[in-house]
Amino acid sequence: MRDEKLRRYFKALGDKTRFDVVHQLSRMSESSVTDLCVMLGVTQPLMSWHVRILRNAGIVTTRRHGRQVFCSLDRQNIAAQQARFNAVVNGRGPVPEPAATPLPLPSS
Repeated sequence: MRDEKLRRYFKALGDKTRFDVVHQLSRMSESSVTDLCVMLGVTQPLMSWHVRILRNAGIVTTRRHGRQVFCSLDRQNIAAQQARFNAVVNGRGPVPEPAATPLPLPSS
């Protein structure tokens, strides 16, 4: 059985720079990509690439303000992924993903 979301989550955390980004963001509510570059000594294009991977794994959320991009931890999704991993470790298999809320049908 393969849980692709859980695999993507842990693969994203397996890189030292991405793990350091998570560590930095755990200390603050939000940080700009520019500030993360300075703190971690990484170029802006490389940091943007790392942030994209973290965002796709559900670890980081981003918001844009003008040309600046701000990052914060997606603590709710991190907790959900940890619960899924705990289920695997405890032999219960992965917890199913919550069903997407269906969109209301248009009225005629």
